[in-house]
Amino acid sequence: MKEIPDKIYQKFILRLKEVSDILNKQKKVILAVSGGPDSMFLLFLFYKFSLKHKIEIFPVYINHNLRSKKEIQKDIQTIEKFCNKHNLRLIIDEIKPKKYDENTLRELRYDKLLNQAYNLKCSIISTAHTQTDLAETFILNLLRGSGLKGLCGIPFLRVVNFKKHNIYIIRPLIDINKKEILEILNENKISYVIDKTNLEDFYKRNLLRNKIFPLFKKINSNFESNIVAASSLINRVYEIISNEISKKIRDCLSFKNSNVFIDLKKFLMYNEFTQREIFYRIVSEIAIKHSLKLKQGYKNLVEQLIEFLKFPENKRPLTKNIYAFKTKNFLKINFKT
Repeated sequence: MKEIPDKIYQKFILRLKEVSDILNKQKKVILAVSGGPDSMFLLFLFYKFSLKHKIEIFPVYINHNLRSKKEIQKDIQTIEKFCNKHNLRLIIDEIKPKKYDENTLRELRYDKLLNQAYNLKCSIISTAHTQTDLAETFILNLLRGSGLKGLCGIPFLRVVNFKKHNIYIIRPLIDINKKEILEILNENKISYVIDKTNLEDFYKRNLLRNKIFPLFKKINSNFESNIVAASSLINRVYEIISNEISKKIRDCLSFKNSNVFIDLKKFLMYNEFTQREIFYRIVSEIAIKHSLKLKQGYKNLVEQLIEFLKFPENKRPLTKNIYAFKTKNFLKINFKT
C-alpha cells in the first residue's frame, strides 16, 4: 500500500483537529460508507490514521433499498474486500423509505447513523463529502435563490443532540477534490463502485457534475477550491450576521403559547435585510416546531410578511395554519392547529 501524498493527508489531519479532544478521549469514529470512491477513500484515510493513533473505526453501510439486490451486493462486497484485508468489521443497516425524495432519504440515513453511534457509545460520525460535493451544493443553492445560509454550503462540523447525547458529524474530505481521490485509489489499487445513476443527467446534481463543471474547469481549473474558499468566507460573515440577528430577536420579540409578538417600533428601525432574516428565523422555527411541510417554502412566507408590513390590512393568512395580525405597535404571527 502506497503512502498518501502528504499534502492530502495534512488537509485531512487539519480538519480532524477540530474534534481532536473527543477523538482522543473516545478513540472511536463511525464511517458512513457506500462503496463509492469518496467513501472508500474515507475508509482508506481513516484506516491509515487509526494505525498511527490507535482508534477504532466502524464502517457502516446503509442499504436504501432503491437499487437491485445485485448492485447492493456489489457495494457490500467492495467494502468487505477492504475490511477483510485490514481486519475491520463492516456494519450493515437498512432503511425502507415510503418516500424517495432526497431530503427523506437523507433524514432516514442520518437517523440510522445516529442510532449506530448511540449504540456503539461513539460521538463522532464521519461522512465522505468532498470539495466537489461542496462546490455542487453551493452552485445548486445559488441557482435556487438561497440566502446567505444556503451559500455557506456543507459545513465541516454539525452537532446533533440525539437521545440527550451530542454527536459530531464531520466531513474531513471537504478540502479534497474528486480528481485527487481517484488518483490515490487507483495508485493503491483500492476497488470502488460507480452508481450508474450518477451518470444520468436527469438529476440536477448529475447534470451539474457531468456537463457544467467540465465547462467551469476550462475557465478555471481551480474553480472548486475557489468556491470552497468563497463558501468559507460567507460562512464566517454569516456567523457574525447571525449573532447580530439573535441580539435583535431578543430585543424585539416575545413568545406566548403559539404566538410570536414583534415590537414594530423597534422592528421597523431595522434595515430590510435584518427584517427578512428575523422573519426567516420565525417561519423556520414554527415549521420545525410543528413539523410543517411548507410547499411554498420559507422564502415565500418571508416575502408575504414583508409585503404585509407595507399595506394597511390588519390580518393576512400566510398558510392554512399560520396567520399574521397587525396593530399600530405589534405584529403577531400565530399558528393554529
